[in-house]
Amino acid sequence: MNNRIIKFAPALLLIILAPLSARAGDHVFSRRLYPKFQTRACTVCHDFYERTRNGLAFSSHRKRLDPNRCPKCHNAGVTGFKHPEEWFAMPGLYTSGMSPRQTCKKIKEALHARFKSDRLIAAQVERHLFTDPRVLWGIEGATEKSGRLPFKKREKDLVKGGLDEWGKEVRMWTAGGLECE
Repeated sequence: MNNRIIKFAPALLLIILAPLSARAGDHVFSRRLYPKFQTRACTVCHDFYERTRNGLAFSSHRKRLDPNRCPKCHNAGVTGFKHPEEWFAMPGLYTSGMSPRQTCKKIKEALHARFKSDRLIAAQVERHLFTDPRVLWGIEGATEKSGRLPFKKREKDLVKGGLDEWGKEVRMWTAGGLECE
């Protein structure tokens, strides 16, 4: 009997540990979050002032670049933002053309991560990704106005899975040390 156990022990360990190892990399940015950061709801704002990405500032919004004009169309009734003038994403933070590693590093760089503890960076990332109305606007079902645009239009390419999935995946990344691979 002992020989049988010894003979099948490696196979038994593989069966038990395989599901755990499949999840081992879930805390890495590229595994779950990067594809969500590449939805149009995110990139259209992050690419806005990026000429190389044909951002809206250089195409459809070219004649409306005065930031004081933005709330005339992107008002609180449309976006749900308490302060609709805060519609813009920080230019250069990340764009649709970046790799997962570049995107992750750029996020941490914008937070001045090298001067902060992992715990503080995680708290700042979570605060932004869970409470910023611009982020919530891009997540399917996060608010009643998620994806709403002026003139009764809607952004269709939102972050899928809602806030529960988003929260779980962001927390995996932050709890795992905000790894960029």
